[in-house]
Amino acid sequence: MILEAINHLPKSQMAYALDENTLSITLQTAKNDVSMVKLIIGDPFEWYMENNVYHWGGKLFPHKEMRKTYYTELFDYYTIDVTIPSKRSKYAFLIYDKLNVYFYGCRNLVEIDLVKDETILFDLFGYFNFPYINKEDLIDSPKWSKNMIWYQIFPERFNKSENRQGNFLPFGSVTEGISNHMFFGGDLLGVKEKIPYLKELGITGIYFTPIFKAYSAHKYDTEDYFQIDPTFGTNDDFKLLVDSCHASGIKVMLDAVFNHCGFKHPFFQDVIKNKKNSKYWNCFFIEDEDFIDFELDENGRPKHHNLKPKYRAFGFTPHMPKLNTSAPIMEEYLLNVAAYWVEKYDIDGWRLDVSNEVSHAFWRKFKERVRSIKEDVYILGENWDDSTPWLRGDQFDAVMNYEIAYPIWQFFGIKKISQKLSAPSFMYKINKLLLQYPKTVSINMFNLVDSHDTMRIKTRVENNTEIVKLCYLFIFTFPGAPAIYYGDEIGLEGKEDPDSRRCMIWNDTLQDKALYSFFKKMIELRKEYPDFSSVELFWHKADNNVLIYQKDHMTVFINNNNYTVDEKVPAVIRKKNVLDLFENKKQLLGKEVTLIPYSFKILYNK
Repeated sequence: MILEAINHLPKSQMAYALDENTLSITLQTAKNDVSMVKLIIGDPFEWYMENNVYHWGGKLFPHKEMRKTYYTELFDYYTIDVTIPSKRSKYAFLIYDKLNVYFYGCRNLVEIDLVKDETILFDLFGYFNFPYINKEDLIDSPKWSKNMIWYQIFPERFNKSENRQGNFLPFGSVTEGISNHMFFGGDLLGVKEKIPYLKELGITGIYFTPIFKAYSAHKYDTEDYFQIDPTFGTNDDFKLLVDSCHASGIKVMLDAVFNHCGFKHPFFQDVIKNKKNSKYWNCFFIEDEDFIDFELDENGRPKHHNLKPKYRAFGFTPHMPKLNTSAPIMEEYLLNVAAYWVEKYDIDGWRLDVSNEVSHAFWRKFKERVRSIKEDVYILGENWDDSTPWLRGDQFDAVMNYEIAYPIWQFFGIKKISQKLSAPSFMYKINKLLLQYPKTVSINMFNLVDSHDTMRIKTRVENNTEIVKLCYLFIFTFPGAPAIYYGDEIGLEGKEDPDSRRCMIWNDTLQDKALYSFFKKMIELRKEYPDFSSVELFWHKADNNVLIYQKDHMTVFINNNNYTVDEKVPAVIRKKNVLDLFENKKQLLGKEVTLIPYSFKILYNK
């Protein structure tokens, strides 16, 4: 047995509470190295008298066999969910190979004789400890968040309202080479006009990129956090939009840009004017008073973008000075902003921009503040990698799940792929992701295949809409909420940011209606069949660019090849009557299923 591969971390994603009385426990071993794993578990204070001798309950109760659920290139993972009525537990593992048994606890990993070594076997000093399941420590994400169909809107490019006036480029007149300083007149009333379209598609939540007053088209350079940008409309327009969305069963999530602000923000301008005499001096990170040592344009803004200014900024752009969220003035200001839009406009969620560069302390206060106003506000971080430190119940409910986007790009994508993934490697990446977060967190994730910060998925797969369908099929059958970037459903293209922020196509003759029908059908199925969103995923096959996996009563087949394949039907549904969910047809399965190039099947048997 490869002992150095054995690992368990208590009070982590390998040992956490599912609810007030249930623990989920995971053990890592070397791949194909172990024949069986059992869990010894019990309340440390539960003792019984037998033959005038006290015995610990964990010794008397049957050991619980764990199940191998996932595996990667190097490791196997055994898991079990176990009920703990008293909420207290101590536990250890018995790990079997063909010849030996090993005891693994918090202080020992040793080979034992189950009969002779009872002293080691039941010495609670060597056991892992889950002291108590406190209700206050459970993940308390909004119940509604796990059933969402999100739709991300870049307001300036989504829709220009019918009576919109202003000096804008004709909407949709630039189809390639979009820049951050092109304005086409998209506005909030334009979004309101398209609520029937979103409702018909099946959308249940909108995530808006920033809508507060700012200079650029993207609005990540906020100048006034309490005012809707005039190019988008008024605060009253926003209130009307939120009310209209809610009336149509659609939640609204705004973008909180709290890592940095715009150059023209009043606090920063006061610092420029008064230097260290400004009461806002400590609200930023400035090297010395001579910090504006670069050229300004005719509007009083930095003339160039990458200067490495004498103050911290988003990246190195002087246009976006970084905020010191620990400064009392800034902290209270931003918390008031967060509270204002929840309390006055009844928004349902906050997406937190560059959230991994802001202190954990601030985000804890942020959550406490907004949840004190509305107990089911959804808090979503913009983290691009493993976000475990933010997802322990005290800060965020979820993050934008780029960790699922990366393997999707590498397996299905064609353009700009640094490392193409084989089907087995894709499976290993997905298995690792399924183990990365507690199940209570995974169900709330914001799963995406592209966004305003990335290349459009259609462009990434070289305009092959059948592959677009496969990418979205995967996130629709994955735990967490699928997120659609506006226009993906009708075939909108776009290279890297900012070209991925093109105007939405509303001309029916230019929309991909077949692709739209696919999205509409997938949303309908996701809402109707809980199997789509179930947490566990069992693999039947991942090889030769073919994926076959099980989600409860649902078996999914994906052929990511440019040729037809005949695949063996998994034993669980072989020679059974099944319902093809996408085609809505019943069929009796034989031994094989035929998959044409870049196609899929979703077969349901219950």
